[in-house]
Amino acid sequence: MTLVVGATGALGGEICARLRARRVPVRALVRPDSPHQADLAGLGVEFAAGDLTDPPSLEAACAGVDCVVSTASSMHSRRAGDS
Repeated sequence: MTLVVGATGALGGEICARLRARRVPVRALVRPDSPHQADLAGLGVEFAAGDLTDPPSLEAACAGVDCVVSTASSMHSRRAGDS
């Protein structure tokens, strides 16, 4: 299982698509109100609700994961309060 952090962004979404094309199991760390989950659901991506500022959610998202790919960046945050 590969965990993709930042999966709802352009780069993270492309990584998910390419991994799924190779039949790699993918879990995406997503915020509960992320508007881009539908795009990933069609690829067969599993979801883990969480946030980089919430350590317990990260621990749960990493359960059973062999690899983490992070494309998360605070450079172009979409949410107020992100830093």
